[in-house]
Amino acid sequence: MSLTALIVKDIKQLLRDPKTLVMVLLMPTIVLTMFVAGYGEDGDGVPIAIVDLDRSSMSWQLILHLRSHGEFNVKYFTVSEQEGLSLVRRGEVYATLIIPAGFGESVTKGRVITLELILDASYAVLSEMVWEALIAVVQGFQQTVSERYGTFAINVIRRTVYGPAVTRIENFFAIVMGVLLHLVPMSLIAVSISRERECHTFEQLIMTPIRSIDIILSKLLAYGTITIADMLVTLTIAVTLFNVRVRGSLLDLIVVSALLLVCSLSLGLLISVVSRNQLQAHETAIFFFIPSMLFSGFFTPAELLSPEVRAISKLLPLYYFLRAFRNILLRGWTLYDTAEEVLALLIETLFFFILAVKLLRFRVD
Repeated sequence: MSLTALIVKDIKQLLRDPKTLVMVLLMPTIVLTMFVAGYGEDGDGVPIAIVDLDRSSMSWQLILHLRSHGEFNVKYFTVSEQEGLSLVRRGEVYATLIIPAGFGESVTKGRVITLELILDASYAVLSEMVWEALIAVVQGFQQTVSERYGTFAINVIRRTVYGPAVTRIENFFAIVMGVLLHLVPMSLIAVSISRERECHTFEQLIMTPIRSIDIILSKLLAYGTITIADMLVTLTIAVTLFNVRVRGSLLDLIVVSALLLVCSLSLGLLISVVSRNQLQAHETAIFFFIPSMLFSGFFTPAELLSPEVRAISKLLPLYYFLRAFRNILLRGWTLYDTAEEVLALLIETLFFFILAVKLLRFRVD
């Protein structure tokens, strides 16, 4: 058989599988559309809080400069430094700017003024971006106001919570674990049932008195045993060899990780149930992972994406895992503190598992 004939044969086989063909042809367009929807338009900016202890027209003018800057979304105005600090600690904002009493008077009299910025160091890249953007805003404010009141100086100091420093590997460890616990197990188990259909071993199961829930549960436990061991090895290596500091409980971190793992396996089983062959199952698993990579907080916190995309983010298991994992690892939170994320992962796990059981049919195509 010539090379040309082999090429024609493979093309014909691909054309006989419309689902796979549509996925292959449309995936680039769909991925680009999702990326533009999430990142092509400006979001609301980084949520911050302001503690205005001066409450003068001059301090309000500085606030207006901040609000006009595209990087910031002034979400809260608080009356005390402690309240502003609490907002950062609870994760409701990523920074709090404290404008001291006497700010307006110091500007008009040409004195040196000190502003304090409280940053959430658990998001190292984002906190650095907020710091640089604030410096740019202050410089613009000084240039504008000094034309009227003359020379004055503003010093900005920063204070961090969940710091003082987060290493690069600690900052990206949640993302690494997300890939290992979501994409890998989902792709691995997604081809399980479709492989048995292609190898005709599924026909033997039809002849036995076995229920669909038994098949789904057996595969979940089998693949879960292997992948949980892999998860524990990864966590052990990270903590012992790469000095990743776990601020919270290591047990809580293991529970959240195991929960995402079971959720990913359940989703993978659902994909395997509805797929006709291994290629289609593998492509579908990759396709499901793409929105998670774009919208769950891999590149930037989901809160900074366009408003329309945030609804999609809250449907993704990886979104809840990254929030819970980062909060336990970097902020020292407990399972109780991350109860919302844990509950969401439990609900999605049950949904995927039950749907996989309901859709599994004992038939041979």
